[in-house]
Amino acid sequence: MDTQVTTVPRQWTRVVSCADVFMSLSVSFPGLGAEAATIKMTEQLFRNILQEALTEVYGLIGGAVNFMVFQVQGCSAIVRVDKRDADKLWAAAVFANKHGLAEVEVTVNRASPFLISMPVDSRSWAASVVAGSHGL
Repeated sequence: MDTQVTTVPRQWTRVVSCADVFMSLSVSFPGLGAEAATIKMTEQLFRNILQEALTEVYGLIGGAVNFMVFQVQGCSAIVRVDKRDADKLWAAAVFANKHGLAEVEVTVNRASPFLISMPVDSRSWAASVVAGSHGL
């Protein structure tokens, strides 16, 4: 009996990953009280707050992190940063406590390698749908 062995070429798979991380950040000014509501948050102001925080924590050289601010709404924004620098930006944002003379507080709401999951908070959307269906 003749047995033939057929070889199947090996398939190579490749992990595809995004080189960037998208972070949803919020900024508040607890020391300003009622005046905080009058502050017009712009992309440049958001960028300045984060850049000052990075420089404060890591110095001029270590704080040179390239990031991009997207979609500023109120005092929240989505920031794109390289995956290698995401931890630096997160730490600097958490330790940020001043901008100029004003006391500032930066909160990291979410981080994801996918931009599509950032603009909509599925948890709050689901809570509002459930509350609406139960008449709450």
